[in-house]
Amino acid sequence: MAASWQEYLKLLDGLSKTLEKLTQVEREKNEAAAAGNLLAVEDCMKREQALSMSLRGYDQRRDAMLASLGLTGVRLNDLERHCPEELQMEAKAAAEELRRQYALFKTASDVVRNTLEINLRAIERMQAVQAGDSAQAEEDRRAHQTDFRA
Repeated sequence: MAASWQEYLKLLDGLSKTLEKLTQVEREKNEAAAAGNLLAVEDCMKREQALSMSLRGYDQRRDAMLASLGLTGVRLNDLERHCPEELQMEAKAAAEELRRQYALFKTASDVVRNTLEINLRAIERMQAVQAGDSAQAEEDRRAHQTDFRA
């Protein structure tokens, strides 16, 4: 049973490392979005998508491992109480690290979302101004046009 637990703890470690990579991509995406570098944002989104697929794989393996350990439905917070005594400290550390990496990712993701929303609003305002300028220019052109039909 301990070997299965060791495998599960290794899986949690891999999941933490993947979240760490995803957090770094989010930070890079924020920098690119703030700088208006669309190509870099797109590159980050591609890497983000690949890492998200990796997370799905981890999630499927985690579910299977939890089932084989008889822990279906056990939350990460309760993991330490269900593991063998000799692995409790390791399980606690793995769960804490995973929660920490998730919190860092969530924060970075929220910052990126806000940056992108701000930039999108700025683009929408510029488009509205340009559309208004075009409409005003068309109106001015019509007002200054002479009607020769009389």
